[in-house]
Amino acid sequence: MALAAAVVFALATGANAATDPAPGHHAATSGSTELIGPTGSAEPTGSALPQLKRLIQRQADAWNRGDGTAFANTYAQDAEFITFDGTHLRGRPEMARNFQIYFDNYTKGTRLVFTKVPVTLRYPTPRTAVMITTGCVANPGEPECRPDSHSIQTYVAAHRERGWELVSFQNTRVRGLLPPPRT
Repeated sequence: MALAAAVVFALATGANAATDPAPGHHAATSGSTELIGPTGSAEPTGSALPQLKRLIQRQADAWNRGDGTAFANTYAQDAEFITFDGTHLRGRPEMARNFQIYFDNYTKGTRLVFTKVPVTLRYPTPRTAVMITTGCVANPGEPECRPDSHSIQTYVAAHRERGWELVSFQNTRVRGLLPPPRT
């Protein structure tokens, strides 16, 4: 039951789901601190990528501790979160309450593993970032992502008074129905 719930609620995965950036954007690789945005666009003061990576790391740390409140605190107060199974959580309090239920009952001892942060990062506006990541939820004792556990995530962040905040999240399990793109 716990494994099934972890699979259903999986947050991160999909190393084979990397996509090429759109024209006018630059790809970022894991470990890169390059700003990514449309050619000639104005970026907010300071680099968004390190701040966004810190939010993602805080999220993974909170998941790995099983701390629903800390996990929800990586999101803006008015954020929306759509899980793999289509559950739509609205606002930090609802997220904290429901994540704690998952951590206590279904995903206990699992680890949130990101395989690529980001796959792509785009700035539709100078104060909005859309970041695609990949990863999985690893079960206790699993050193890495299982082939059937990969997901791809879409984060939307907004630059607000407190800096960059995550405002929306969507997770999708990678199923690979189409052949891989030609390179």
